[in-house]
Amino acid sequence: MKVLLIGATGNLGIRLVAALLTHGHSVVAFVRSTKKLESLLPAPLFHQIAVVQGDATDAVLIKRAILDAGCDAVVNTAGLAAMAPWGKSELPAIFRAVVSAVREAGLERKKPLRAWFLAGLGVLYYPGSESMLSDYIPIYLEHRQNLYLLKSLPPDALDWSVLCPSTMTPESSDISVPTRNSCGQLIANATTPPFWQDSWMKHIPLIGKTLVCTMNAGRYETTLEQNADFVASDLESYESRWSGTTVGIIDGSK
Repeated sequence: MKVLLIGATGNLGIRLVAALLTHGHSVVAFVRSTKKLESLLPAPLFHQIAVVQGDATDAVLIKRAILDAGCDAVVNTAGLAAMAPWGKSELPAIFRAVVSAVREAGLERKKPLRAWFLAGLGVLYYPGSESMLSDYIPIYLEHRQNLYLLKSLPPDALDWSVLCPSTMTPESSDISVPTRNSCGQLIANATTPPFWQDSWMKHIPLIGKTLVCTMNAGRYETTLEQNADFVASDLESYESRWSGTTVGIIDGSK
């Protein structure tokens, strides 16, 4: 596929450049600063990709980048959610712009575009319930409003998936193709965290499920490289088992 990668200078984005190239995709990087991207990538990799410079809140420019480059898919890693429940960040504005651009480009193409977005563990559901994990640990709540936006779209407007990792850490500072991941492949599950460990503590009034969420949180730490490879691998096919859903992941090698 030809993939528009928004946020290519971020910790995950820069690794997605390498992962997408490793999996045979063509990459169009959408960044605020071409010079910054060039400083982060080895010269051979930088010259393998196309670069569009612009603001990720500019839906018109994002749509133009998709259509001018003939992109088949979009991956958005731009923006960081505010941690505090009352916090505000640029992420919702970026998210709205990307969704609008991808939807409009699909309408012009007369076919919904494939798109991966990034959220967090909190928008997954507590297994066996209709409550999100962020109902019990209320942080990074901007991811919730972003998910509600996607779910409000008509079914044929956008072929979306949302990757929902917990903490992501780097395996290495080396950005190269082919990528070399020292950790195992991720195990994924739709809407709920895979291999959730439940506990009798959930029955403790008021705080039980909060305790269980806290107990589980550290188990879902993954690497940036694993997540980049997961998305790049999924985009090898136009049909994805993760279409229209949030995706929880865990490191199966631990």
